[in-house]
Amino acid sequence: MIKIISRKSDLAIIQAELVGKAISNSYPELNIDYIYKDTKGDIDLSTPLSKLPEIGVFTTDLRESLINNDADLAVHSWKDLPISLEKGTSVIATLPRADMRDILLIKKNNIDSIKEKKSIKISTSSPRRSYNISSFLNKATPFDINTVCFSDIRGNIPTRLNKFIAGKSDGIVLAKAALDRILENSNKDLAQKITNILQDTLWMVLPLSENPCAPAQGAIAIEVNDKRNDIIDIVKCINHSETFKSVKIERNTLEKYGGGCHQKIGVSNEKTFFGDIFTIKGITDDNIILNTRKITRKNKKGDLWKSISSENIFPSNLEKYNIFTREEVKENIDKASHLKNYNILATRGNVLDGISQLDATNTLWTSGIKTWYSLAKKGFWVNGTFDSIGESQDQAIGFLSKNKNWLKLTHEDSSEFFIKEKLSTYKLIKGEIKEDLSKKTHFYWMSGTAFLYAIDKFPDITNKFHSCGPGNTYEIIKKNVTEDHIKIFLSYNDWKNEITNE
Repeated sequence: MIKIISRKSDLAIIQAELVGKAISNSYPELNIDYIYKDTKGDIDLSTPLSKLPEIGVFTTDLRESLINNDADLAVHSWKDLPISLEKGTSVIATLPRADMRDILLIKKNNIDSIKEKKSIKISTSSPRRSYNISSFLNKATPFDINTVCFSDIRGNIPTRLNKFIAGKSDGIVLAKAALDRILENSNKDLAQKITNILQDTLWMVLPLSENPCAPAQGAIAIEVNDKRNDIIDIVKCINHSETFKSVKIERNTLEKYGGGCHQKIGVSNEKTFFGDIFTIKGITDDNIILNTRKITRKNKKGDLWKSISSENIFPSNLEKYNIFTREEVKENIDKASHLKNYNILATRGNVLDGISQLDATNTLWTSGIKTWYSLAKKGFWVNGTFDSIGESQDQAIGFLSKNKNWLKLTHEDSSEFFIKEKLSTYKLIKGEIKEDLSKKTHFYWMSGTAFLYAIDKFPDITNKFHSCGPGNTYEIIKKNVTEDHIKIFLSYNDWKNEITNE
C-alpha cells in the first residue's frame, strides 16, 4: 500500500487523486490510501499570504509526515513549496502541467460602476499579480480604468469565490489550473456552484506575455523522503520530464531574486515545438524592473542570421510592409454580428469593423496582444489570446467554453489550418511590391498570404532566409522553404534587432 498525504482542500484532494491514478496505471497491483491534513496556512486565513512569517506554510506539516514515515509521498501545488527545500525530502516527480495562466473574473453587475468611477477593486493576495495586472487592465478592457486597487483574500478556491461574491470587490484573480481541475474533477454540486458564479461574471484569461505565472503554477509536486528508495523508484515512473524541467527553470530564476511570496515577479517557461518561451516580468526588491520575453532555441541556426546589413533585409521598417489594402465583406460582417455560442478567434484588429458588439453567448480570442488591445479599444470584451504562438496551441481552454465550436474571423484568401471553420469579414487587395526583393537576403513575414504573393513575383527568394512567428505563417513558409532557411521569432522587432545586432 502507498499512503498519499495532501491538504484537505477540494483542489488538494483532486490533485492527490490524480497522482494516485497515475501510480495505479503504472502499478495496478498497488493499493492507494489517502491522508488529508490541515496545514498552518489553511488554519490562518486572516494574514496576507505575502506577510506570513513561516516558509512553507502549506507544505511543512505534510513534509513532517514524510520524515516521520506517517505517509509515503506528499502531493502539493508545486508553487506552494518554498524555493529552497530542507534536507531530508525531495520533489521527485510531477504530472503533465495544467494551464499556467491566471484568470480574472469581474462581476457583471459592477461593470456600470467601474465605468463611472474609472476604477476597479480586485481581490488577490499576490504581489506579482497586483504589479503586472495594474499595467495591463486599462489596455485590455473596453472601458477606461485609471485606478486599480487590490485587497487581500485568502482561502481555498470555493472559499475565495464565496468571499468575492459576497464582498465589495469588483474582481478576483485565480490560477486557471485550479479552476479547471475543480470544474472537471469535483463533485457535481461544487462544480455547479462555481459554474453559476462564472455565469455572473465577465472573465479573461491573462496572457503570459503580460502576466507570467508564479513559478510552477499549474504543476503538481510529488515529494518523497530521501531515504525511501522504494517509493522514489515508483514515483520516477510517472514523472513528466518536460514539465519538471520548466518548473526548475522558473524556480531557479526566482531564487536569484530572493524567492518568496512577497516577490512582485512572474516567471514562465513555455515548452513549444521550436524551443522554450521564457518570460519574466515584475520588479525586484531593489526596484529593478524586469521585462523579458525570449526564445531559448532547440536548434542553433548559426552565423547565417547574424550581422545582416539593413540593406539586405525586408522589410527594413514596417511602413514598407503595406503590400495589401483591405476591403470589408459586408454580408459576412452581418453574419458575424449574429454568431452565437462560438469561441471566436479574431486574427486582426479589423475583423470586427462594422460590428458594434458580439452576442454574449460567444467568447472572443485574439491571435496576439496587439489585436486584443485594438479590439478592447473598439469596445469588445476579449476573453484571451493565443499570444502570437499560433492557433496550433492547445485550444482546450478548460470548462469555461467546452461546449462551443471554434470559428476564425479572417480574410478570404486565408489558408485552412487548425481552426477549420472560418468567416471572411474582409478581403485583401494586392498592391505593388515597390522593392526588388531579389536583392534581399533575409525576410520577415507577418502573413502567409504576403509570403506567397512575394514568391510568386520573385521565385528565387525561396532560397533566401525567412522568418515569422510560430503560427500559420510558419506552416505556409515551411512548405516552400527548406527548414534550415526558416527561423521563428516572437515579433518583427525581435527579428530585426537580433539579425542586425541592434
